[in-house]
Amino acid sequence: MFEDEVYDCIRQYDLSANIVRDSSDSELPGKTICIPEKNIVFHLIPIPFSGMCSIEPDLFQKKSLEYVSRSVPLIHLWQDQWIRKQEIIRSRIAALLGFGTHVHARQTIVRRIDKNDMSRFFDANHLQGSVNARYAYGLYADDRLVAAASFSSGRAVVRDGIAGRSFELLRYANLLEHRVVGGTGKLIAAFIRERHPDDMMTYADLDWASGKGYRALHFRQIAVTPPQMFWIHPDEMIRYYPHRLPSELTESFDRQNGGELSDDSLFRSGYVKIYNAGNLKYLLML
Repeated sequence: MFEDEVYDCIRQYDLSANIVRDSSDSELPGKTICIPEKNIVFHLIPIPFSGMCSIEPDLFQKKSLEYVSRSVPLIHLWQDQWIRKQEIIRSRIAALLGFGTHVHARQTIVRRIDKNDMSRFFDANHLQGSVNARYAYGLYADDRLVAAASFSSGRAVVRDGIAGRSFELLRYANLLEHRVVGGTGKLIAAFIRERHPDDMMTYADLDWASGKGYRALHFRQIAVTPPQMFWIHPDEMIRYYPHRLPSELTESFDRQNGGELSDDSLFRSGYVKIYNAGNLKYLLML
C-alpha cells in the first residue's frame, strides 16, 4: 500500500514516472520510481524491509553521494515518514516536480517571529519538525507566513587562526503547497544584517537534498556527517534515537534483566535498526 500510494502521488504530477520492481541499481534495495524527463529518482523503503539487517550502515549515504556526483536527485522515502508526515512529503514531491504556488521573495516582507509561531510553522511544514532556536524570521505575502528560517545563538570559533562568531541555520521551510523562490537567501540576508555573524553553517539532509541550493548561496561543503541510526517498531512507526528509547521499554528491561538494553533484546521485541543517509555540512564565510 505504501509503495502504491507514493506511486499514485507522483503520477498525479508526472505521468512519465515509472516504478521499477527490482532497483536498476543492484546495490540499492527496494523499489525505485524513476522520472526520466526530470532526471529524479525516488527510492522507497518499506519497514520492516526484509533485508534491512544485512544492509551496510553507510549504503544509503554512499548511493546518495554517488547520485550527487552525477547531478541526479536521489530521494530516500521511508514508510514511517510517509505514514506520519504524509502531507509534508506530498507537498515536497509536488515542489520537486515543479507544482504548487510559486511566490517570489521580492514580493514578501521579512519579519521576526516568536517561538510559538516558529514551532507551529515548522511542526506543520518541516519534515523534522521544530527545534530549539534563538532567532526566527518569516516571509510574509499579504500578511500570510509563507516561509521561515530559524538560527542558533552565536558561538565563539577560531578559523584559520582568526577568532569569530559562528551561527547555524537550523531550519528552513516553505508553507505547504508553496515554494518561495529566493526565500532562503532573503531570510539569511536579513539575519546577517541584524546579527553580523562572521560565518554561518548548516546541514543538508542527504535523504532529500544534494545541497545545490546552499551552493548557489555561496556555502561550501566542508564535511559529510555519518548516517544517523534509529530504532523503529513497525507497529508504531516512530523513530527513536538509541539514547531516547521509550522509558517503559528500558525500565521494564532493567527490572527483568538488571542491565541495559542490548541490540538482540530490541530485535526480539520487534524493533528494527535503520540508518539514514546522513548530512552534508556547509559553511558560509562572511
